[in-house]
This record gives sequence, C-alpha cells and structure tokens, in this order.
Amino acid sequence: MSSPDASGPVKRVTIRDIAKVAGVHFTTVGLALRGSAQLPEGTRQRIRDIAERLGYRPDPMLAALNVYRRANQPRRYQATLAWINNWPDREALHRNECFQEYFAGAQRRAEKMGYVLEEFWLAEPGMTPERLVGILKARNIEGLLLAPQPAPNMFPALSYENFAVLSFGYSLQPSVFHVVTNHHFHSINLTLSNLFQRGYKRVGFFGEQAWDDKVEHSWVGGMAMARALNPGMMEVPPLLKREPSDRELRQWLKVNRPDVVISYTGASEWFHQLGYKIPEDLGFASLSLAQEISSISGIYQNNVRIGEAAVDFIISMLHSGERGIPRTPTRILVESEWIEGTTLRDQRTRPAAGKRRKSNELSAKV
Repeated sequence: MSSPDASGPVKRVTIRDIAKVAGVHFTTVGLALRGSAQLPEGTRQRIRDIAERLGYRPDPMLAALNVYRRANQPRRYQATLAWINNWPDREALHRNECFQEYFAGAQRRAEKMGYVLEEFWLAEPGMTPERLVGILKARNIEGLLLAPQPAPNMFPALSYENFAVLSFGYSLQPSVFHVVTNHHFHSINLTLSNLFQRGYKRVGFFGEQAWDDKVEHSWVGGMAMARALNPGMMEVPPLLKREPSDRELRQWLKVNRPDVVISYTGASEWFHQLGYKIPEDLGFASLSLAQEISSISGIYQNNVRIGEAAVDFIISMLHSGERGIPRTPTRILVESEWIEGTTLRDQRTRPAAGKRRKSNELSAKV
C-alpha cells in the first residue's frame, strides 16, 4: 500500500476551477461565494453547490495576504451599510448619549474600512418596510445594523433573507440575529466589586423596568447573585417601575435606607432634587456613562468600541456570504471600564448609622 502522499500534494481547487465548471467568469464565482445580492439566488446556490462538489476551501494564506494588502492600501469605496432607526422620533435615538456613541464608533470603523454608514428611518413619512427593502436592493446595500429599539420586545417588520444583519443589544425580540452589546453581567459585577471595596453594604438598584428588560435582566440578576455570594450585603429590594415617581422613590429610600444606589446617569439629579448630598448622604454609581463624563462614578460600557465591533462583524458576514436569520446566533460582548468619578466615598470612615440617618431625614425631608 502506498503512503497517503505518494502521489504528491493534492492540487487546491481555485475560484477559476469553479468558474470553468460553472461556465461563468471567475469574478461571478467570487460574488456567489460572498452571497452577493447582485446575483440571483439560483445562480448563487448553483455555484456554491459546484464549489462544494469540487471540494473548494478558501486559502487561509491568501486570505491573510489580502487582509495585509488591504490594511496597507488607501481604502477605496466598498459598499454602503444601513443603520436602521426604528424610533418614532428620529432624533430621540441620537439624544441617547450611549446610542450616539454606537453610531459614532460604527461610522468611524466603516470609513476606515472603505464603507459608508447611512441611516434609514423606518418612521419617515411614506416609508414602509416593503419600500425600504426595495431601496436597499436597488442600491445594493446588503449589510443592516439594527440600532437599539425604542422599547423592549420590538421587531422591525422587514424581509431579511437577502441581508447580513446584526442587532445592537437585546431590545429586538425575538433575539434571532447576531448581537453586539456590552457584557452587562460583568458590568454589574465590576460595579459591585468597587462598592464593596469602599465598604458599601446596603446597595440599592433603581431604574425603569424597560432598561433591565433591554439587558435581559443581567443587572438585577447580577445583584441577586451578589447577595447570594456575599453574606455581608444587606437586602435592599430593587425599585424597578415603568415610570418611577418622586413619591415612590422617596418612600423606597425611607423604607430601605440604601447607603449607595446603582442606576443610570441621569438619575443622580433626581436624588439631588430630593435633598440628598452625593456622596455625603448617599453614594451613586451609574451603569451608563458616556465617554466624556468623568465626574460620576460608574461604568463606561465602551460604546464606541461596540459600534466598531458591529461593523467588523457585519463586514465579515458580507465577505463570508452569510445572509438572513442565522441558524445559531452569536453574541459579541464588549467589556466595560470603571470610571472613578466623585460620587462615591470610603464608607469605612463614615459616621455611625444612627447619626447618618438623622441627617438624611432632615435634608431629604422623608
């Protein structure tokens, strides 16, 4: 019996080999293998079948060489990517500083890679899902970035089978597409670790129910796990409401007496309005800091990096020919950074609890 390599190395099947069998130009084969909508689905499938039958496998060395060449050449225009805005008020999405940074990061990375990121507003007068799909096809736009939705459990009614699709976060439900987002569970753990190091024990969580829904309950889940693993952490039930009121917040503070509250950035003003001095009377940590904020302690979710990662992934989908709803969705989780800020203090040097409560009650009028 001869050894496996007795006949010499096996010749690698090339794109030109596939083109010869398929009776098409080699550039057509390249389009088909990338799943380009410039070709009819029947043509793409026929060429893919031929490639599979011939045993075609992409050359990893050639792919690495192409990446190197592209990295060292001026970027020529490649294609346009669509940023899908599903908010009733177009500008409301961009008024959210975190989402604004998603877009900025995605736009910056797209330009670097030779792509253009263009926003399409689903609520634009005269726009329908069918019309938008028609526009995208007519302009050969195949990559869709689904921006965060205005409310949990929303799903834009588009026809997705001819597009590479990536969703920001978990607000789009059912969560059937690839997702890029912050690692929210690690973010709440990072926050709690910094609070425990400062001696905080009565940790409260306050916010709108929709925000915890949008992170698949990672924040409240992280709080529950921390209480189970840290016997010294006091029980403070979270205050999660659809639209929390001043009265509900005041009552929650009075009954539960947290020494620190985790919330979103804008909530710090709410506590000031109730008469609390931060951090003297109450510590505060945000889970949603924007890039330029350094005065508030808490989490910066690396929003710009999330936008960049979204573009990297959608481009890889375009190159690999992946379209439509994936069989197994992928989750890309970007880690956070801790921002020291000035809204926390060292609890180990704080006055006795009875004296502190009296001060709180006088200043907050609760």
